[in-house]
Amino acid sequence: MSTTLPAPVGMAGLIRPTRSTAQSDPAKMIERVSEETRRHLLASYVMRNAAEELIELEDVRAEASREGWDGYGALPLDPEAFDFARRFLNALPTAASRPAISANPDGEVALDWVFGMRRALTVSIGPAGRCTFAWMLGEKKFRGTDWIEDEIPASIAFALGQLDRESVSKQAR
Repeated sequence: MSTTLPAPVGMAGLIRPTRSTAQSDPAKMIERVSEETRRHLLASYVMRNAAEELIELEDVRAEASREGWDGYGALPLDPEAFDFARRFLNALPTAASRPAISANPDGEVALDWVFGMRRALTVSIGPAGRCTFAWMLGEKKFRGTDWIEDEIPASIAFALGQLDRESVSKQAR
């Protein structure tokens, strides 16, 4: 069962530049206002980080789009795994630490957080919304499987919260 974390409205449409070919005066005005809004959002630290994640995910998809993308016969990134990863990233709270994003050779998306020595979380997101994860906090190690529904799985939200809190408390010392 998952804990509900509200998923923000998809940002990709506000972050990416518009690609309109319309030439009317109202269309040009809408494009100008959209571009001003986009620049304002990108100037925001929180929105910029979230936007960069979605762009990074797109870059990973482009890089891992064909069989053998890694030089060793890796499967192409599964489109459904990509969609679930995008939903996962959109559901991350804005205050949460941001992951490094990559593709696994089996076609899944990998999200990795490193908080310091022996404090890390890795999540592999598959095409059916299955999240296989492992995390460590000092000498303690945890692993499991959970499913993305409309929010981040509770087990992964818990792990991320524990690691974030531990990281903040270590920095405060």
